[in-house]
Amino acid sequence: MTQLYRLESPRRSFHLAVSDGHQLHVEEFGLETGVPVVICHGGPGSGVCRSSASYFNPQRYRIILFSQRGCGQSSPQQLTHNTTEHLLQDIDSLLSYLDISQCVLAGGSWGATLALLFAQRHPERVQGLVLWATFLACQSDLQWLYGVSGVGAQFYPERYQIFSQGEGDYKAVLARYAQLLHSDDEVAVRRAAQQWHDWDRQLSVGSQAQRYQLDHEQAVVQQARIMVHYFNSRCFIEEQQIFHQAERLKHLPVWMVHSRHDYVCRFAMAQALADQLNARLLILEEVGHCATNAVYSEAIRRAADLLLCKLAH
Repeated sequence: MTQLYRLESPRRSFHLAVSDGHQLHVEEFGLETGVPVVICHGGPGSGVCRSSASYFNPQRYRIILFSQRGCGQSSPQQLTHNTTEHLLQDIDSLLSYLDISQCVLAGGSWGATLALLFAQRHPERVQGLVLWATFLACQSDLQWLYGVSGVGAQFYPERYQIFSQGEGDYKAVLARYAQLLHSDDEVAVRRAAQQWHDWDRQLSVGSQAQRYQLDHEQAVVQQARIMVHYFNSRCFIEEQQIFHQAERLKHLPVWMVHSRHDYVCRFAMAQALADQLNARLLILEEVGHCATNAVYSEAIRRAADLLLCKLAH
């Protein structure tokens, strides 16, 4: 049985004004004087996931969740002034506002991407990293997810035909969705957003798809728009940037959890990064990309506890 930490109501919840008229929704849990851990959610665009706080011991960690620009309860729900650079600046602003000089960074999938990028930008502000289902945002990752030779097209060719809108090149698929999701035809927008969401859900959770639901129709549209916005620009970073800057993190304690059978984020890529970082890599078998799996959740909790032990020494 999974022994996650009991999640109480947030100790406090607030909105933080950042640049260009954006405001971040922030929630805090755990011990006010504990080791600060900032959890970056996935997507891009999924918003705060409170269950991720339950991986961290609330009697030892000060747990900080926030919704990235344009999603969740952050405002406005817009793509303007919304790039990876803006998100990294927002994390810096959040730490400064909370008067936190150093923290642990955590996140899964796109959240792991963002945590790694911030740690590479500001290694002096990071005590350690807890990452799961790490996404590296390389061109080959996008080909893997959305191209005709990718994992989804090979495992689910009949569904890929519907998703790809007749396109085969991943760049053309992304460009097509960028057009559809900003159409003046609201019905076409909703249909495209649902097709995008269904494809993402199929690759992420497979047979657990019924457990992965967004709250309402507008959330489906907004997350699809944000994901396409970022992926259409290869997440606004240089090709293989995380690998090229890995040396900056070799002094940090890093725990990574990854499933060998993750269809979204390839295990080989995570293993290569773990080797570069000298990270502790916890390898899971027979589970996919979804961290709500009991085995996956327990592994993340264990990694968070082990990092505490490392920091205590």
